[in-house]
Amino acid sequence: MIRPRSGHSVIGGPIEGEAYPHDGSGTPMNEQAFLPNLAAALLASIVGGTLARKLGLPVLVGYLVAGIVVGPHTPGWFADEEAVRMLANLGVALLVFAVGVQFSLRQLLEVRRVALVAGGVQIAATIVLGFFLGLAFGWGVYGGFFLGCALAHSSTAVMMRILEERGELGTGHGAAMLSVSIVQDLSLVVMVALLPSLAELAAKGPDILLEVALSVLRAVGAVGIALLLALRVVPGILNRMAATGSRELFILVVVAICLLAAYAAQLAGLSLAIGAFLAGMVISESDFAHEVFSQVRPLRDVFASLFFVSIGMLLNPAFVLSHGLEIGAVVATILVGKTLVSAVPIFLVGCHGRTALLAGLGLAQIGEFSYILAAVGIERNLIPAEMSSVILTASLITILLSPFLFGAGDRLYQRLNALPALSRRLNRPPHSEPPASERAEIRPRVIILGGGRVGRYASEALRAHNVPHVVVDYDAAAIDWMRARGVPVVYGDATSQVVLEQAHPETAELAMVALPEAAITEMVVRLLKRLAPSVTVVARVHRGVDIPRIRQAGADAVIHAEFEAGTEMIRQGLDRLDIPSPRLEEYLDRMRQRRYAEEIG
Repeated sequence: MIRPRSGHSVIGGPIEGEAYPHDGSGTPMNEQAFLPNLAAALLASIVGGTLARKLGLPVLVGYLVAGIVVGPHTPGWFADEEAVRMLANLGVALLVFAVGVQFSLRQLLEVRRVALVAGGVQIAATIVLGFFLGLAFGWGVYGGFFLGCALAHSSTAVMMRILEERGELGTGHGAAMLSVSIVQDLSLVVMVALLPSLAELAAKGPDILLEVALSVLRAVGAVGIALLLALRVVPGILNRMAATGSRELFILVVVAICLLAAYAAQLAGLSLAIGAFLAGMVISESDFAHEVFSQVRPLRDVFASLFFVSIGMLLNPAFVLSHGLEIGAVVATILVGKTLVSAVPIFLVGCHGRTALLAGLGLAQIGEFSYILAAVGIERNLIPAEMSSVILTASLITILLSPFLFGAGDRLYQRLNALPALSRRLNRPPHSEPPASERAEIRPRVIILGGGRVGRYASEALRAHNVPHVVVDYDAAAIDWMRARGVPVVYGDATSQVVLEQAHPETAELAMVALPEAAITEMVVRLLKRLAPSVTVVARVHRGVDIPRIRQAGADAVIHAEFEAGTEMIRQGLDRLDIPSPRLEEYLDRMRQRRYAEEIG
């Protein structure tokens, strides 16, 4: 493959004034090698992703490592960096367009306190951290501010992949992470417009203050117009196109909206990627957002893998060794400082300690939006190449570490929660809570651990039969729902002994564990059996493979939710085919016994 020339900038394009190398035929070498390098990069992503999956790692890690292996800075055969980067830029555009399509004004309004307050504080605090870090490295006031802006953004693509693979998109910490990321995404539009003007302000003085103000107004105006189109104009257009019954016309209109948004963003002084994000926002509030996303997602996933491969190709071991102090300091700031400035505001706005900690760890990386800022900075000569390389290297390292850091969140939380004084703070109520004397008088026959949908169904059945019970949960909505129906509630995480003791499991006859995560369910079952060995424990799991671990933890009965839903579908379906009920029940009983026996064995 074609080796990149030494005259390439850190972002990968040729230095201004230099042409691409030719092979003597008049064809630029990067064009000649485009298709072979595309195939090579895709092959590397397939191999890397497959190996990562076999090792039980997120495929994202495989993509990044594959990029390092085929990159120009490691020994052996490698792909051409320039050819892959051309596709990576398209990958970024598709990534941020998909993010825009998934953008939800309704979701933002529902979690506006977390999104606006916690997100705003996180962005401001991270900029301050980056500012002082830039000053320490000698990059100046502007360089520090630019670095802070780059570090303020987390990778929505990385977060979504981690949450999807762990089945935690619908959890409290998943919602907190995504709500903060929405504010981060919106702030990028302002940053891309503002940073070039601030560089001119630093060079020319206050004479261009009006130009700086106009840049900000253009960015705010672009977001405002996008929101107006999303709410008032585009849904009607898409409805009319869908009414024609022509899928081709519908897709053409979507593509036209994207191109117009990209062109408008360029006219406003923003980047193509920002235009793609705004286009996604415009479509997000229509009834066809899911259809558009389903059409874009396959292409997004393909080009996103190329984007992560290209980020891996940027890692230069020699640069890492020569700038280890700067890279290490930036990575530490992201992993430690950004975790804290993300988790603390989320906790202070009323979220539970575990939610805040996991959300903070999930936001502790930088990715595609930092890539966009670094690209803007180097293309417009706003920052030195050294800073751009540090940002992109830190992006690679933090993305690589992100799945492991987030995966360690529960273990870290358990250690913090084991300290009684800290546990009381982590599990402090978000609003008015019954006094301790009132809680101490709770003597339930049944304890429900988890107040979500399954917990609510169980509570309704117990109330219908006048069975005294108490619910343990830290979700504010679940607590309000239970209290509105007169159900006693213990606020807090059920994995905390301090919290669980308030429910008095030693006096209960039955404990029903209706928590969504298998690891948390296992910890709760073990704690229940330690505090009250005689209590009967019934737990639910999402996956059949989790049945043995929950039984070994001490559960007396384990319910596989998806399997039970399947058996009910069979019952309802075969009943409508006039299969005799005794025969049907006998079959379902055999199937249930065989299913649970297989998992145990």
